[in-house]
Amino acid sequence: MMIPYIIGAAILLIMLVSGLSVLERKRGRTLSPTIVLSALLTFGLICVSFMQDADLLPPFTPAIDEVLLGATWFIFAFLVLKAIDLLLVGEYLIHRHGAHVPDVVRVLMTIVGLAGTGLVILQVLLDINPIALVALPTVMTAIVGVALRDTLVRFFSGIALGKIIRVGDWVSVLDREGMVMGINFSHVTLTTRERAVVTLPNDTVVHSNLINFSRTPLHICSVLVDAALGVSPTKVSQVLVQAAESVEGVLAEPKPLAQVHAFKDSSVQYKLKFAIADYGQEQVLESSVRSYVWHAFRREGIEIPCPQLGIHTDKIKMSQKDVWLDDDQIILNLCNVDIFSILSPDHMSFLAKNAHEQHFLPGERLVRQGEPGEHLYIILEGSVDVQVEVEGLSKVVNTLHKGQFFGEMSLLTGEPRSATVVAKTVLRVLVIGKQALSRVLDGNADLIDKIGSLVVTRQLHSQAAHEELSQERANLDIAREKRSLIKRIQSFLWKRKASLEHPREVPPPVFNA
Repeated sequence: MMIPYIIGAAILLIMLVSGLSVLERKRGRTLSPTIVLSALLTFGLICVSFMQDADLLPPFTPAIDEVLLGATWFIFAFLVLKAIDLLLVGEYLIHRHGAHVPDVVRVLMTIVGLAGTGLVILQVLLDINPIALVALPTVMTAIVGVALRDTLVRFFSGIALGKIIRVGDWVSVLDREGMVMGINFSHVTLTTRERAVVTLPNDTVVHSNLINFSRTPLHICSVLVDAALGVSPTKVSQVLVQAAESVEGVLAEPKPLAQVHAFKDSSVQYKLKFAIADYGQEQVLESSVRSYVWHAFRREGIEIPCPQLGIHTDKIKMSQKDVWLDDDQIILNLCNVDIFSILSPDHMSFLAKNAHEQHFLPGERLVRQGEPGEHLYIILEGSVDVQVEVEGLSKVVNTLHKGQFFGEMSLLTGEPRSATVVAKTVLRVLVIGKQALSRVLDGNADLIDKIGSLVVTRQLHSQAAHEELSQERANLDIAREKRSLIKRIQSFLWKRKASLEHPREVPPPVFNA
């Protein structure tokens, strides 16, 4: 008769341990070995009890039987309390409802439950009056109280700390800054940015000036940047803000802010402020912002003054000469672009002398939708995402890679940018300005016609493939759009030339379609 009871007990314990193990694995943790050990001890004691009842073991004295029975119920109560802790407190309150219950409090609840179970076992099974155990001698109570005073103070301080800090928070306390790794009965453990482990007493932490950086949804960082005196603060501030906005991890709201911080002997110092969500990434993001600022300043020709700048000028020029493309390399890249492949050698040489190379980091915007277009870009290395903003939302509509180009429509027609282009990777581009291209196209009707045909054909073929239009429909659209584009290019070039030669407004001529 004892076999069904043993099998039932085994099934119950296996289901309990397995369920708790699955629950812990869902949270990325492993089940505590004490739970598995307690389940094994409970099953072992149950087996011993049933074997004794079946006369398979020598009979024990009544006292030993009572102790074994009490131990069985005590260990089983521990399993039940741990199950309640993991299911009710850990799963229901913390993970599902976001409540915060400090680990110290959870351990205290288990201890109180075990204490109550022990008192019931003493009263019911062992016939011992628990009140008699509480009535200890006054002197012994005083000695124990004095001996455990610091421990008790730290224990209750740990409970109070649960309302102030949590595991995973970034805090600053007693001139130590780090992430909270644990709060136990007596100490708080921090890990600093240098991976040093710092242990502080709970009561000391409670009574110190503690700053919790993780209690706010964002943190404001700032970096100081020097720029040459001759550059407009408005321009420098704009470049600084755009550089910070491009860094992944910098929040869009509140928007980065650049302010003039101080005037120095040979420079103006700016303070660039930006918001981040993860305080633990503060130093990493500050370094990234400085890197983006350096690249942006270099593209815009903004000098960062240095006391030893004059000494190293020649070396800097030599290193730049080694990096940048020469005219022959630029011409070779221009020949690979369809709209420039039809240019004469003289036109190619002119564009090469007026083109220059620029570098961008991931996330930096090369052009912005709605802004006037001043440059055409040819990708030398890397890739970019073309984004269209509609009703405040950005959608990636295309990705361009090495050898492709963008920005030609604004350059040819003077129309605002129709999309935003963002560097997807580390990027090298060849930049051609509006003035240089206008000089090449000015008065050259055949060249305008050829470039217009190439641009329209490339755009509408891509559109036809995307929309699955018929070839006949695509050809009709190409002819119509070609006439419209050529007319817009001619009108734009004429207006530009007229505005340069005659400041007063002149009515534009009518071009034949």
